[in-house]
Amino acid sequence: MLLVLCAIAAGWVLYEQRIAPDVVRDRADFEVVARENIAQGSSGSVDQRSDLQGIDAAVVLFNFDPNGLPMEQWTALGLSERQAAAILRYEERGGRFRTKADLARMRVVDPELFARWEPFILLPDSIEISAVGERSRFAEPGRWRDTSARHFPGSPERPERVVVEVNTADSSRLVQVRGIGPAFARSIVRYRDRLGGFHSLDQLADVPILRDKPDAVAELKGRLLLDTLMVRRLPINTMSIEDLGRHPCAGWKVAKSLVAYRQHHGPFRTVADIKGCVLITDSVYRKLAPYLTLE
Repeated sequence: MLLVLCAIAAGWVLYEQRIAPDVVRDRADFEVVARENIAQGSSGSVDQRSDLQGIDAAVVLFNFDPNGLPMEQWTALGLSERQAAAILRYEERGGRFRTKADLARMRVVDPELFARWEPFILLPDSIEISAVGERSRFAEPGRWRDTSARHFPGSPERPERVVVEVNTADSSRLVQVRGIGPAFARSIVRYRDRLGGFHSLDQLADVPILRDKPDAVAELKGRLLLDTLMVRRLPINTMSIEDLGRHPCAGWKVAKSLVAYRQHHGPFRTVADIKGCVLITDSVYRKLAPYLTLE
């Protein structure tokens, strides 16, 4: 028993002299480090709060429909130009926002920023199952309509038969046509301005929001008029690569090829002479020729 008690006493002394001080020292060091981290964290939180306050100050909130929203309005809502460009590319490929959740699923939209937008988004929270069949509820059988305006109380009733000239009408005029809502109107006007005007109603099928909606295009062709005198034409003998390359029917490769051909062979005598350029296929010629002039 004495040996056991002596061993316990020796162990206690060893613990007090060699182990306990280290633990205390480690704990003290830990507390110092902890205080430093807390101080750094506090300053970081202040910096983060100031950053967030800067972002908040830069965000302008207003009622908006994300379909067809221009770049400058996306940036006003707090997105960078790159993020806004990603949304515009999504729309150009035929994408469309039908509910608020569709916008929230975009990877470029931060959840906290979306939470601030949500009360201002002019889209429903969800679509009822019965509303998915819009053809039966809101249009005649076999017909397709843009019903984006039906979600907003107070939207003016549109006459059943309104015919509008598409090359001179603005968005507010186009929405008076049955089957055209705000999203369709904005997309049609935007693409028309890039073209310089429609030379054929068949070109409605090239409007980004209508590319996968042949039924809608067929409907609208019967409700729109076309004045081809309003088409803005391109002087092929003086146009620069930059100006010609921006046209949707040309593009940069065709523009470079046409300007190089003109510089090598001289001015074009007729519009049909552009067929001598390798990149001018029959389909490209049919699309581009109506926009060219020799003047």
